[in-house]
Amino acid sequence: MEDKEKENNEMQGIWKKISIFLLMMLLVSVSGCGVTSKEKQEEIAAEKKEKLVIWAYYETQAQRSGLDELVKNFNQSQNQYEAEWEYVPMTGFVKGLSSAYTENKLPDMAILDNPDTPSLIRLGMFEDITEQVENWNLEEEYYPSILGTVKYEDRYYGLPLNCNSTALFYNKEILKEAGVTPPSDWEELHEAANKLTAGKRNGFLMCSMEGEQGAFQILPWILSAGGTIDEIEGRPWEETYKFFSEMLKDNSMSENCINLTQTDAAREFIEGKAAMMQNGPWVLPMLEEAGTEYGIVPLPKKKSCAAVLGGENITIVKGKNVEGSLKFLNFCMEGEELIQFCESASILPAKISAAKEMAAEDEDMKVFEEQMNYAVSRTSVLQWETIAQKLTDRMYNLVQEN
Repeated sequence: MEDKEKENNEMQGIWKKISIFLLMMLLVSVSGCGVTSKEKQEEIAAEKKEKLVIWAYYETQAQRSGLDELVKNFNQSQNQYEAEWEYVPMTGFVKGLSSAYTENKLPDMAILDNPDTPSLIRLGMFEDITEQVENWNLEEEYYPSILGTVKYEDRYYGLPLNCNSTALFYNKEILKEAGVTPPSDWEELHEAANKLTAGKRNGFLMCSMEGEQGAFQILPWILSAGGTIDEIEGRPWEETYKFFSEMLKDNSMSENCINLTQTDAAREFIEGKAAMMQNGPWVLPMLEEAGTEYGIVPLPKKKSCAAVLGGENITIVKGKNVEGSLKFLNFCMEGEELIQFCESASILPAKISAAKEMAAEDEDMKVFEEQMNYAVSRTSVLQWETIAQKLTDRMYNLVQEN
């Protein structure tokens, strides 16, 4: 009897262990099904949303992170649309839009350089949104120079997203060691650059590569020498390139300027290969991450202060999802979303109130915000596309001559 009772107890113990094991497996299985079910629900919800595709050429990590966050916040703010953005290189952006048009692979929206916008508007690439933004107070809310780049025959074909210009960045430590103060005019710039040039380090660096980036950096010097939007070529043109030629001859400015993008120039500056550089606010995160001790002043002037408007517009591609895209545009311009995006990307909002608010809290942005008061848009320059090519061609020839 005792043996039988002992055997029964052992069997009960075994069955108890088996039951506990089976229960645990069941719980794990149910839990797994719950996770799978939840993931499936999220996938189904995302599939039900209408997709919105945005093209942008943002290169720096700060710009990419800023746009990532903006898109994510939009997607979480509503249940009808799911936005995503795709990278298209700046050098082939306009060509890419044209190719996509013929292949019927266009995005819903494009974030593009403001001087590229007018020509594409005239080609009929973007939606006329005049009626939809009638109550958005665009004329009062945005800087006139950049708002003009989305207008054609008093109609609106997009919205200004952000704006910027270039200024003079300098390495505080290098200038201090050399006993040099930040220059305010051309003569001081050349003198300082000459003094700061040593070994593999040039005193001054700018981007003057072929294309919009190079033309964007060269143009303010010609305007400062007395050039106007109606007359770029002439005496101011000759004075500017004479100044550049002198800087190239004594190695105050690097000949490599014709090969560098604006981001490349920032890398050279960080590595100590240039004591001063012309650049925009989008490189600030790079400098801060590298721990570079920098200062910023307006570009040195010849006759007057000059700045050229940079930045991007956001447009809706004709024939695509207009309703969803307008919802995205409205989200971008509402509340703090625009400021948060611009702070992440280190660029100024195109809305005047938002730009002033950002500059009041960020010392580095003050110079760029103040320059917006006299910044000239490239699209206001007569025959800009032809002029832009001539600007960089002339610099290339100077380098070859020297």
